[in-house]
Amino acid sequence: MNDKFWDIFNRNMRTGVHRTMGATRSRDVREFIGWLESRGKWRGGKALNIGIGDCQEALILRMMDGVVTGITNSQDEADNARQLGIQAYCMDAHQMKFENESFDIIYMHDTMEHFISPIMVFTQFRRVLKPGGILGFHYPTMSQSHDWTHWFIESPRLMFDWLLKFGFKLLHFAFNPDESSEFLYIAEKVVISQDEYDRGANVVHDMLRELDDLYNTTDI
Repeated sequence: MNDKFWDIFNRNMRTGVHRTMGATRSRDVREFIGWLESRGKWRGGKALNIGIGDCQEALILRMMDGVVTGITNSQDEADNARQLGIQAYCMDAHQMKFENESFDIIYMHDTMEHFISPIMVFTQFRRVLKPGGILGFHYPTMSQSHDWTHWFIESPRLMFDWLLKFGFKLLHFAFNPDESSEFLYIAEKVVISQDEYDRGANVVHDMLRELDDLYNTTDI
C-alpha cells in the first residue's frame, strides 16, 4: 500500500504522538495481561504492540519480562518510543516487514478500526505470529462508529468469523460496560488441518504464500 493511498485515508495519524486516555489504557492492557498470566499463556517472549501511540501499552507489556516491539504509521511516535526504551518502527500494519513467526503475542488497543483493509492485516497477524501465539485486542463498540477515522466498526459476530477464517481459535471475549467502552478479544493461532485446508482455508494459505514473496523481509 503506497504512501499516497494511505495519506488519503489517515493523513492525520501520520505525524505527532497521539496521546491516549492513560487510566483507560492502563486498565485495559492489564486486563489482557491478567488473563494471560492466569492461564500461563506467556511470560517472557516477543510481543508486538500495533498502534503504539504514546507507549501506554508497550511500557506495561514490557513489565512481563519480555521483549516489546512497537509499530506505528507516525515517525514521531516511533522516535518517542525509542526515547522511552521501546524498540519501534514506522511501519504499515498492512505490510509488515517482520519475518514469519516472529512474535509470541500481538496486542492492540483502539487500532483495528483504523485499518483500511482488515483482511490484509489479519493475514499479517497470521504470518508474523508463532503457532500457538496469542492475538489480543480491545475494539470499540458499534456506538463509537461516528469517528471519521474509524473505517470499520464490526459486530462481535463478524469479528468471530474473521478470526475463524484466518485460523484463530477464540479463547476469550469480554465486555463490561461499567468499566470499559471496549470489547476484549483474545485468540490463539492454530494449525490449519488438511481437511480444513481442503474445505476453504486454502484461500488464506494462498494469500500468505503470495505475501511471503513481497513482505517476508527484515529491512527495517
